[in-house]
Amino acid sequence: MGLVIRQSIYTTVISYAGAVIGYVNLLYLFPKFLEPEQVGLLRTIQDAAILLAPFATFGLAQSIFRFYPQLVKDKATEAGFISLITLLALSGFTIFFIAFKLFETSILSYFEANAREIIQYASVVLWLTLILLITSLLEAYSRSLLKMIFPNLLREVIVRLLLAILVIAYFQGYISYNQFIVGTVLGYLFCLLLLVSYLSFLKKISFTYNFKALQTDKIKSLVIYSSLSFAGTAGMILIGKIDSIMVSGILGLPANAVYTTAFYMATIIEIPRRAMSQVAMPLIARAFEKNDLADIKTIYQKTAINQFIIGSLLLIGVYINLDNIFSLMPKQEIYEAGKWVVIIIGIGKLTDMLFGPSSEIIVLSKYYAFNILLLTSLAVVVVVSNNILIPIYGINGAAMGAALALIVFNALKYFFIWHKLKMQPFNLDSLKVLIIAAFTISFNLILPKFENTIIDIGIRSAVVTLIFSLLIFYSKATPDGNDFLLKQLNRFGFGGKKN
Repeated sequence: MGLVIRQSIYTTVISYAGAVIGYVNLLYLFPKFLEPEQVGLLRTIQDAAILLAPFATFGLAQSIFRFYPQLVKDKATEAGFISLITLLALSGFTIFFIAFKLFETSILSYFEANAREIIQYASVVLWLTLILLITSLLEAYSRSLLKMIFPNLLREVIVRLLLAILVIAYFQGYISYNQFIVGTVLGYLFCLLLLVSYLSFLKKISFTYNFKALQTDKIKSLVIYSSLSFAGTAGMILIGKIDSIMVSGILGLPANAVYTTAFYMATIIEIPRRAMSQVAMPLIARAFEKNDLADIKTIYQKTAINQFIIGSLLLIGVYINLDNIFSLMPKQEIYEAGKWVVIIIGIGKLTDMLFGPSSEIIVLSKYYAFNILLLTSLAVVVVVSNNILIPIYGINGAAMGAALALIVFNALKYFFIWHKLKMQPFNLDSLKVLIIAAFTISFNLILPKFENTIIDIGIRSAVVTLIFSLLIFYSKATPDGNDFLLKQLNRFGFGGKKN
């Protein structure tokens, strides 16, 4: 677990640096320099491409994690593996492109009434889908190599910096809004080229048309697994992104600007989950390759408790400062309508973190078909529930549907893993964290309110963080976390005996 904690910390630091930039973009620059419908259009284009990319990859990203340890043994098999993935990816996108064009009129008609502007950017969505498709496969390949830091830097920091530069350039009149949208796509392309250059520098990208070095039976298994996991991957993205698309189609682009801004405010709490999962997934794949269930159980439990601790603190931090955050935003009167979206989505995301890397375990096990069936079913439920809830409760209805899907999804995965693999992520430490979180929220109620918003955020956050962290440390809810902290204190000359 030392590798998981170390790399997770590095990737988490990068992710939070990106989150800070993202917060500046979405909570200040975009509301200040763009109209709500322009923000909604940009977010709809991005989310549509993110939603479509898994359909074009046909489950290949998951296959990279599962089959890299099995197929790659030397330079020859490595070249064959990356060539095979590239060939399958291009074939998948070609099939997807043809299908999209055949049904383009029907797909775009969904936005005809309330978000007509998205129709003229259909080709931009397709180009961005292709870029994100290739990027996701190369990121999965990098994580299989246990090289996560640079890909994370590109995705979390560089892309968002480029967006900040572009929106400022638009505001200054150097580019038009249309050029801003095209520039956004070019920004993603630039980061993809940097990722290719990075892997080439590591001498991890080489191509061959000779697949004889790869085991034929494993290639067949990879293709079958990709085809099956395609539905599961698509279902997961549907659960996470279809709400944004449906808000645009049902309520319009300005409503989607409010919804996606609030949604992003809540997703800051799941950054540690993404970082830890990126590190844990290849380790889980290798443990399954060795049939080491004890190691998988250790990763499962330790990742879950560490995610829950960090996620709880972050959700508390967002909740206690929510009014302050909205008061600092340009056009506060428009965007503060998303307050309940932040809270509802935050609870859903924290639940997802509480259950640990359950999806990764199922996907990489011999029971991966269950995840596919479950995700496909839940995706249908989300679409139906959103069609019911959004017209009644507006953007809060979309948040309810998304959070409910996450809670049900994780509960079902929990019982399945417990039944099939005889392991589960919870212990007494989980209860300790829950009690500490509840106490910390209660403690916030007695803190005085300062007139200066920045001072209030700073003091409130510092006090709550100190209280929460001390209680976690002395409760020994995460021995690994305590050990890591003590080692870092020793490094900087603040050594002391372990508790």
